[in-house]
Amino acid sequence: MGRIVLPPEGNLDGNMGCAFVLDEPNRHRSCGAPRRLASSYCPFHHAICYIASGSRAEFKQLQEVETLASAVGGRRARQATGPSRQFLKRLEQAVRDDS
Repeated sequence: MGRIVLPPEGNLDGNMGCAFVLDEPNRHRSCGAPRRLASSYCPFHHAICYIASGSRAEFKQLQEVETLASAVGGRRARQATGPSRQFLKRLEQAVRDDS
């Protein structure tokens, strides 16, 4: 990955450079490096924030979202019967033990 050269500290206008927020102790500031064409970010931060359409990374991200949605019963989840009775009994026992 490329090296990022940070601009000098000071007030950065939102239109000057990369909008990626750098989390620094006791304050936050934008990266400020020159932006990638048609992006709010420099090339380095754009690569971190966006997944290319049709890529393996996109496929893996969609699989992860589908798995999480199924686990929590989200809108895209498949119909499930719910947790087993055995699981609910173990959960109830664990809650009692902690009380």
